[in-house]
Amino acid sequence: MLLLTAKTPSTAPSPPKQLETTVFDLLHTLVALTPDAGGEGGGGIISLIVPFALVFGIMYFLVIRPQSKKQKEQESFLTSLKTGDQVVTQGGLFGKVTGVRDNVITLEISDRVRVKVLRSMILSRQESAPSEGSSESSSDKKDDKDSKDKDKKDKK
Repeated sequence: MLLLTAKTPSTAPSPPKQLETTVFDLLHTLVALTPDAGGEGGGGIISLIVPFALVFGIMYFLVIRPQSKKQKEQESFLTSLKTGDQVVTQGGLFGKVTGVRDNVITLEISDRVRVKVLRSMILSRQESAPSEGSSESSSDKKDDKDSKDKDKKDKK
């Protein structure tokens, strides 16, 4: 005797509720836009194209246009780089531009320490270079001084 058992629906993963409601809302909208079978055409395909055109127009002005504007600004910034500019790379390196070639920028990140980076990896221009040790706050420096004084007393 051969017994076959079927998996219960509860063991199968269910789609997220938000996705499920979004799909149902979309289907409901499409059904509402279709003309009735017994009535007049009501515009036919044009009534379906208009909502899609509106969505595309909104997406163009909210997403595509600002992104292309930002990309053009970045390209003009990269072409205007010159020797002496203080810049920051996408990797977080701060440096001074010491050489500019077609696709390669030479940065001086410390005294006599130079690195070559791709022009496209330059993120932005810095108005002032960060000073060394600026990452430590004055309270950290005070704590370090106090711990050094304590170590000297312990040695005596």
